[in-house]
Amino acid sequence: MNFIQACFSEYESALVELLEDAGFTREQASVFLPEAAQGLATAFQNRDIELIMSAFGSKDPSLLLSNVDTNAIADNTRLTPEQVTTGIKAIAPLISRAFKHSSEGMVGAAISIAWESKRNFKNITKKLFT
Repeated sequence: MNFIQACFSEYESALVELLEDAGFTREQASVFLPEAAQGLATAFQNRDIELIMSAFGSKDPSLLLSNVDTNAIADNTRLTPEQVTTGIKAIAPLISRAFKHSSEGMVGAAISIAWESKRNFKNITKKLFT
C-alpha cells in the first residue's frame, strides 16, 4: 500500500472532519476524498522524489495544488474547482504530518507515491470511501 492509500485510509474520519470544518457536507467529503486521493496519486506518479518530498512535506498546500488537476477532481465530484481547492487546503496539514511521520520514512513514502499503480489505487480508494 502506498503512502496516499495508507494516509487516506488511516485518517479517513479526521479528513472528513477537516472538510466539514471547511464547509463540506459529509456527503461531499465522502465523494471528494477518493477523487482527491486519486488526483494526488495521478499528479505525482512517476515524478521526481524531491518534488514529492517538498509537496507532501510542507504544510503549505500551494505545491500540492500547483500539481493537481483541480478541474478534473471537480468534474468527477460535482464540486466547483474552488471547493476542490478549499478541500485540498483543508486536508494538506494532516497529510503533511502523516508524510513526515510515515513508518517508511519520508523517502520511502515519496517512492511509494511515485511508483504506485494507478489502477490498483483507484479500486482501493473507491472501496474505502463507499
